[in-house]
Amino acid sequence: MGVARFIEKPERELLLQTLTRARDRLLVELGLNTGLRVSSMLSLRWKQLWRDGDIVSVLEVPRRYLKGGQGARKKAMMSRRIPVNESLRGAILEHLREEFGELPPLAEGWVFRSQKRSPGVISRQQAYHVIRSAAQRAGLDHGVAPHGLRRSFAHDIYDASGHDLVITQKLLGHASVETTAHYLRPEEEKLDSLVLGLPFSNPKPAPLTTEHRTTSSVPQRSLQR
Repeated sequence: MGVARFIEKPERELLLQTLTRARDRLLVELGLNTGLRVSSMLSLRWKQLWRDGDIVSVLEVPRRYLKGGQGARKKAMMSRRIPVNESLRGAILEHLREEFGELPPLAEGWVFRSQKRSPGVISRQQAYHVIRSAAQRAGLDHGVAPHGLRRSFAHDIYDASGHDLVITQKLLGHASVETTAHYLRPEEEKLDSLVLGLPFSNPKPAPLTTEHRTTSSVPQRSLQR
């Protein structure tokens, strides 16, 4: 599937505009605004997003649905707790209305329900296909994939926190700060563009003044008498 890259903000807008289903737009918004892995997003049921007649203010994902949450180190892991911002809230509401109209959602129903695998949820491969197809229609190059949404969240939090690596690590749910630093690594193209954009990378020679031209045209006298 290739390496997923950071998705620039203008590219995100193009991606969302290309997606026609509210379910698929929510998949992108959820990744960009929570940093959840695609497997965790696909595990969501409506009871986690809708409670007491309204959209929740904080999304909670049990550790068993997180990477490593059922492995040997599961006791060291904690559930993820992520506030729902306005952008994500709007995407949830849009998908909710597309699925149920004015009715409340089914508490145990899958948020990313699959019509082909009913009753069931879309697969990771289908989620990848949804985003890759939308990226191609939007004219975006390689590397735009579900995991790129998580990388984009990481970069956004890192910038918004004043480059605080510990805060970024906590919101991503990483066990080590080294893993977080790896997420924030720049692509080679970004490094190249920074160097090529430096003012001294392509210096222009200063034009010769009249004084310089006159001086250079007069032969120097010999120091000998």
